Amino acid sequence: MVTNETGDLRSAGVVQVLDVGCGVASFAAYLLPLGIQTMSFAPNDGHENQIQFALERGIGSMISAVATKQMPYPSASFEMVHCSRCRVDWHANDGILLKEVHRLLRPNGYFVYTSPPAYRKDKEYPMIWDKLVNLANSMCWKLVSRKVQTAIWIKEENVECLKKNAELKLISLCDVDNVSKPSWQVPLRDCVQISGNTEKRPSSLDERLSTYPETLRNIGISEDEYASDTVFWREQVKHYWRFMNVNETEVRNVMDMNAFIGGFAAAMNSYPVWVMNVVPATMKETLSGVFSRGLTGAFHDWCEPFSTYPRTYDLLHANHVISHYQSRGDGCLLEDIMLEMDRMIRPQGFIIIRDEEQIISKIRDLAPNYLWQVETHQLENKSKKTETVLFCRKRFWAII
Repeated sequence: MVTNETGDLRSAGVVQVLDVGCGVASFAAYLLPLGIQTMSFAPNDGHENQIQFALERGIGSMISAVATKQMPYPSASFEMVHCSRCRVDWHANDGILLKEVHRLLRPNGYFVYTSPPAYRKDKEYPMIWDKLVNLANSMCWKLVSRKVQTAIWIKEENVECLKKNAELKLISLCDVDNVSKPSWQVPLRDCVQISGNTEKRPSSLDERLSTYPETLRNIGISEDEYASDTVFWREQVKHYWRFMNVNETEVRNVMDMNAFIGGFAAAMNSYPVWVMNVVPATMKETLSGVFSRGLTGAFHDWCEPFSTYPRTYDLLHANHVISHYQSRGDGCLLEDIMLEMDRMIRPQGFIIIRDEEQIISKIRDLAPNYLWQVETHQLENKSKKTETVLFCRKRFWAII
């Protein structure tokens, strides 16, 4: 990895990072003032509550594990995947987990690996290292640095090299048809994905937030729609803060439950918050566009619980997400989605809901059952028509 003399990762083109087995997200906390967006995750294992601690620090993170299914992120989303003593057996099962890293990395992205200290005394460590090197070579990665038990590879998108290794039966290449599908509940694939003509992204977060990414054009979002969406959410966010009437420091962890192309998160970027952008897996796949703007997020199905601890978010934003599930008729109840919102939101946290009038009416009636305080405000939607927006606040309560 080539950086400037200060070692600033931004000079190596790193703006978005995936931290595997992040612990309490200290690496992400270090990158935060550099303007590097980090998605941190760790399993709910023997190190209990590490993600809860990370969220209490105000660091973007979620419970997850590299196991049998693809990670809920689009392909070619990160410039770096970081694994510091994360205890993932990357060499096992013909390197199927490492092939998932290959899917997530952008061309010229970095895989930074530090083996656990216990491996030093493991007699099998030389064999593990050799397997790891052979797997990386088969995917045409280049080892750019190795010191003690830390190694850094760069994913060089050499299509000819990949095709040659496929002919030599060192790897198998993934079918092109499956590349654009949302990676939600998709089994891991024992194949190497070719990224293709990946758009070059600006080298700073501010530039990514303000530049129309060609990725959006590929998913049917025009530059005019992008511009109008950006302007719309800037205005709406100003109204939100005015209606919440709280100090900006009282809100840190924010989730957009139906992020679309990340306009809400982009508008919130000027405030001291981070936003988890969630794109429902049953909607149009726009999360790749969210990542192209320098933001982070995940696919999810709101008929299921989100992978986080209770009481970890200060603000939930639900823009026409509930009506989507109601119209599908798949047995996902309004009450269940509200219960999951109540689980995730902290006491004194806000839930802002925009939706069809009949959904708004039902939520207004049900809210007292969850001990939510409700205010209604009238705001313009994208069609310049006035709609009712609910501002719900979770109260403190106790069983006496």
